[in-house]
Amino acid sequence: MSRGPLRIVVVGGGPVAARLVQELRPALEAGAAHVTILGEEPVPAYQRIRLGDVASGRVDGAALSLLDAQDEELAGVVVRCGVRVVALDRDRKTVILDGTGGPSVPYDRLVLATGAQAVIPDFPVSGTVGRGISVPAAAGLRPVGVMALRDLAEARRLHQAVRDAEPVVVLGGGVLGVEAALALAEVGAAVTLLHRGHVPLGGQLDPDSGRLLLRQLLAAGIQVRPDCGVQELVVAARAQDRATAHDGVPHLTAIRTTQGRRIPATLLVACTGVRPRDELATAAGLDTLPRGGIVVDRNGRCPDDPSVFAVGDCAAVLGSQPSGLIGPGWDQARAAAGALRDEAGVPEAVERDAAGRPVPTPTPTPTPAGRLDPIVVKSHTLSVACAGDLTADPWDPQGPSVSTWADPEAGQYLRIVTQGARLLGFVAIGLPRSAAELSRHALTGTLPVADRSALLAMEHAAADRELGPEDVLCRCSGATAGQVHEAALECATVDEVGGRCGAGTGCGTCRGRIEALLAGPPVRQPAGSLA
Repeated sequence: MSRGPLRIVVVGGGPVAARLVQELRPALEAGAAHVTILGEEPVPAYQRIRLGDVASGRVDGAALSLLDAQDEELAGVVVRCGVRVVALDRDRKTVILDGTGGPSVPYDRLVLATGAQAVIPDFPVSGTVGRGISVPAAAGLRPVGVMALRDLAEARRLHQAVRDAEPVVVLGGGVLGVEAALALAEVGAAVTLLHRGHVPLGGQLDPDSGRLLLRQLLAAGIQVRPDCGVQELVVAARAQDRATAHDGVPHLTAIRTTQGRRIPATLLVACTGVRPRDELATAAGLDTLPRGGIVVDRNGRCPDDPSVFAVGDCAAVLGSQPSGLIGPGWDQARAAAGALRDEAGVPEAVERDAAGRPVPTPTPTPTPAGRLDPIVVKSHTLSVACAGDLTADPWDPQGPSVSTWADPEAGQYLRIVTQGARLLGFVAIGLPRSAAELSRHALTGTLPVADRSALLAMEHAAADRELGPEDVLCRCSGATAGQVHEAALECATVDEVGGRCGAGTGCGTCRGRIEALLAGPPVRQPAGSLA
């Protein structure tokens, strides 16, 4: 008697879960696997990395969707939204939902894709709410208006604030804070950026590039307050909100900073860090790291329970701290899906040549020891990318080699740190082509060109034509230049291209290249070239 399809339950409905489903497609189409996705949000997976575009009003949240619940159900996937998992029963292999989610869900294989949650400090609060109700009466309740911009609901609330010209404060000078502040300023919102360092992205940039970034943010209309934090939140009840006045719920009206300033604000976007959501795994007795992260092997499998996998921001591959980047999350989804397809009896299809002979599968290249994970600021008006260590002294004859080029008036800066042919670190501001090229080569830890000044020449050259059809254009999805070009022939937007081959739906580094292809003439290229 043959068994039924392998029951795979995925806890978490984010982009990495969507990627996992795509990679499982052969097993789903063969009827060898069935997937149930349990997501807390009321909507299926979407491009979370583009929430800033929703907040600024550039795109509607519906345009970011990565899964169509009805279409997926036809393909052997059940997408359940708005359900909360409260526990895992590993002995019975069931996922236990809260009281409103219905009965427990059985599984043969469980994939935890719970992501990360924002860490928002418990700020002191002052003021009165309701009909003379003091703030302590609402103890433990975070004031309305404090958010982290981690989901669509918060992005839409922020967009409403932009439309109503409400003052917004962004707390945190890391990449998420800089992105949020830029997205709001680009559409004319009144935004103040508070951060504890001397310059934004101070932990990733060298002093000169940090000063240039600060200058560019000020030029964008952002009120930047360095060396500054939140002393307390000032709250009150909104007179127009009767329910608020009756319930005594505090609404944010202003922020008092550690510098003694009082800044009006109806929204505080706290970009103050995230922590892997591993509480379900910890409670179930699975191995987790002290700072967060579910320990898994290279295929995403938990060593102490082979029926449980973890991928994305919650996964600590080989005990390494989760990176928080979308590219590694997609790599993990691909590896876990491969292991699950094998268990379902549907290994990866064998490619054959014209004579019907199997084409040897390339041996997977191990992760290079010198690999760097680039940080890219996603903005429509400012290009910033960096990776690795930039602290080397350029005048130390025994130290690494450092090359620096700056044009502050033009808002451009480039710094490259190398040891021989190995790339140790880089930062590129206002130089999008150099940023893209260095970001791509950072994954192998190598220099893109021997003559570093050639990178500057690329800014005005047709660098896209140097990519062959087999060259990877989108490092997050793995889509090649040839695949992207073929998709662009039949698409009108970057999102449509992403729907066909995945390119442009990750970190956003390649969106400029895709836009250039869409803007060019729709000419099909011969094999071996990409014009």
